[in-house]
Amino acid sequence: MFPSFPLRHPDNDKLRLFYEETYCGYAVMQHEKGPLIENFLERSLFTLNLARETNRTTFAFRVDLHFPDAMPRSRMHDDNVVLARFFRFFFYELRKANTKYPPTPRYLWAREQASSNKPHYHLMLLFNKDAFDSIGKFAPDYDGIYSRQNIYHRIMRSWLKAMGFDADDPRFGQLVNVSKDPVTKVPWSNILHLDDWYAMDEAMFMASYLCKAYSKPFNQGIHVFDSSRR
Repeated sequence: MFPSFPLRHPDNDKLRLFYEETYCGYAVMQHEKGPLIENFLERSLFTLNLARETNRTTFAFRVDLHFPDAMPRSRMHDDNVVLARFFRFFFYELRKANTKYPPTPRYLWAREQASSNKPHYHLMLLFNKDAFDSIGKFAPDYDGIYSRQNIYHRIMRSWLKAMGFDADDPRFGQLVNVSKDPVTKVPWSNILHLDDWYAMDEAMFMASYLCKAYSKPFNQGIHVFDSSRR
């Protein structure tokens, strides 16, 4: 697949490159333009296992956060402060939901930038299924705003506020894209049980997309991958 097989990333020799089709017994999604980063795979597997060990069942899905196309490049795009703001607003949304069971959110994220002048973010989100078990409708309300109390609308509101827009600003389309299953082409989500290898294999495959070396802007001097902590 690859013309050469260096063991370390040329922009950061602490990052180990990974070329195999499976990692720790789980399928991974190799990219045609380069290998995965083993350090990120390790963190992904740890986070997924931590969620499975914490919750009786875990609801998992992937989303991408995009900046509006018309937004000019600014200082907001030079670091990950906007993503930290997103998580702060989103966790506030989860607390407001006042679910019967604690949502125990966990996450993986990756910053990527290829041909655009602005980055975008890939996320995998993990919840206690007893608290949240669906993403909900993606479409906005009839007046073009995202005011429903489902997960998707909560994510959209949080992302708009993180960028400095009003949560009910009707000017924007769907800046939050839910990732699709590469085979069925339908929005992907899954329920993880501690003893369900197949569901874990699928989740690790989807998470591995965040671990590809290609399009990670290492030369910007900021983090390009991270996860929730214990």
